[in-house]
Amino acid sequence: MTKMKNKTLVLLLAAVVAVALGACHPDHGKPPIGKKEMTSLLIDLHTVQTLMKVTIDQKDFKRNPYYRQVLDEHNVSPEDFDSAVSWYSRNADDYKRIYKVVVDSLERRRDRVKK
Repeated sequence: MTKMKNKTLVLLLAAVVAVALGACHPDHGKPPIGKKEMTSLLIDLHTVQTLMKVTIDQKDFKRNPYYRQVLDEHNVSPEDFDSAVSWYSRNADDYKRIYKVVVDSLERRRDRVKK
């Protein structure tokens, strides 16, 4: 398998695990970050992750200037991002739909680069 496919599988696995962990306790309130913004933010974060050739580590996430720059560009604090991930983890259907768009977008970018 190529490295990009491995990373895509890791992203999907991470999303599935997060969804599975949160599926038992749905939160029907409003998410801290809207679906469109969360999708865009995750696409940008995973793009940075791919360019840096590293995985997102919670300890490094808040200190990493590239990740912080993405959050700043989206006007999202690390705490708000954590809250949003937690909220979406409890709302499995929403998180699955977001990650489907994220993965599709990243795959389209990858395919354009290959051409």
